[in-house]
Amino acid sequence: MQRNFTAKDNPFTLQFSYIPPQYITRKALTEEIVNDLERNVPTFRCHFLTGVRGSGKSVLMAEIANTMENKDGWIVVDIPDPTDNIIDALARGLCRVPELRLLFTEAKIDVSVLGINFSVEKADYIASNGFDAIDIMLKVLKKKNKRVLVTIDEVTYNNEIGSFSHSLSSYARAGYEIYVIMTGLKENIKAIKNDKSLTFLYRAKEHELEPLNITSIIATYSKVFNISREVAETLAWLTKGYSFAFQVIGYIYWNALTKNSEIKIEDLLPEVDQYLAEFSYDKIWAELAPTEKKAVIELSCTESGKVSEVRERLNMDSQKFGVYRERLIDKGIIDGKEYGILKIKLPRFGEYAKLHGAVQ
Repeated sequence: MQRNFTAKDNPFTLQFSYIPPQYITRKALTEEIVNDLERNVPTFRCHFLTGVRGSGKSVLMAEIANTMENKDGWIVVDIPDPTDNIIDALARGLCRVPELRLLFTEAKIDVSVLGINFSVEKADYIASNGFDAIDIMLKVLKKKNKRVLVTIDEVTYNNEIGSFSHSLSSYARAGYEIYVIMTGLKENIKAIKNDKSLTFLYRAKEHELEPLNITSIIATYSKVFNISREVAETLAWLTKGYSFAFQVIGYIYWNALTKNSEIKIEDLLPEVDQYLAEFSYDKIWAELAPTEKKAVIELSCTESGKVSEVRERLNMDSQKFGVYRERLIDKGIIDGKEYGILKIKLPRFGEYAKLHGAVQ
């Protein structure tokens, strides 16, 4: 069946933190987290989603949040700014839920101290700060058999996260039903978990997002574009399973089909490179240390990907190179699963690195 391709109907998007119309789910991981949250005694009260920028962390968290929000007894509150006073922001978020405002009014809770228009005449409970406000609210919600899921995107190791963790530990000891999902870059999550005083977050389950399933990408491209499996495979392997690349390549290919039914994939690569650079790679590159950049450049210039060859090009001994190798693995830039071999995980990032190495 011939499909009409128009730019306004493009089902792929370059927008982050948004569940796009064409979205490949991580079903196994989603079910693992949802099933754990629903247990009478969850194994983990906090889950971290980690991965390189553009790997789909925010979208996965949004999908899980939507799933839980549609379940009876669950309240989901998103904290928009992880550098804000998270406890106060959580209190405000709970008070914005109409159903909960009624419950808190009936319980005669006054939390107007937080700047919330929520004053109760002859209140039985008057909160003097955010911690006490949440304590009172969670006590009411527990009596009503309600659970609270807090979602926070792109967390970093800071004082607010530390204070939030200590508060969560206190609420957990009181038996309150509060759970957390956070997303963040691996190095930021590692910094949080390395602080063993943050008991609640130290014990959190960390999930590093793997590349999208290539077979699912092939099936999606085949169906959406009405193209042969051979062409769909070429497009899919070009993404390397990188979530943002799946959207970028889909977006560009769709737009190309609005102008011409005969498309040469190689002609699309300059535009693919441009979007990957502007929306993702420029930021990733800027966050790399100078020696990390040099290591990526030298790796991109080798045919074999052998560690020994990269070290030789860098004039670096094994011990010193090992430090940078681990950093780049943690940052999701390279894959070191095969003994003695390194591979760049991000699609066309080698070309990006060589270009930037040439202009330095």
